[in-house]
Amino acid sequence: MGLADPLKWSQIRSLAEAVVKDHFLELFDLEVRSQGGKRVLSVVLDKASGKVGLKDCESVSRELEKRLDELDAWDGAYLLEVSSPGLDRPLRHAGDYSRFEGRLALLTLSQPLEGMVSFEGRLSGVEQDQALVRVGKERLLRVPIASIKAARLVIEL
Repeated sequence: MGLADPLKWSQIRSLAEAVVKDHFLELFDLEVRSQGGKRVLSVVLDKASGKVGLKDCESVSRELEKRLDELDAWDGAYLLEVSSPGLDRPLRHAGDYSRFEGRLALLTLSQPLEGMVSFEGRLSGVEQDQALVRVGKERLLRVPIASIKAARLVIEL
């Protein structure tokens, strides 16, 4: 995580969540990492429409930087990076499989399903803790969400 003090991390997370919510956005991810010897706070934004714009990132970045400086949560310098999940965003919750119904996704499973551990398919919703994924024209797979190790949208041009 990059921070030795869990209390500081908790304060930073709470502050980031509040700033993001004030801008009518959702906090998709928050992490601290080291890059080139510098500490980087990476904030990933989301919104219900899935379309986070540059202005969203800029306004959250300005407000969060100001509030982090007031909090004085860092020992030394840091870089703040604010972005969106991107077009090839990861799918992490059951709701994502419904939200992005109709989109192409790449799934990797923790155990084989019909002989496959990794495959591409079109999302067709969720039923009873299973993601419905159409592989090819005829084949509809019912994938237990608990068995999905990783999933992300595929960029279609």
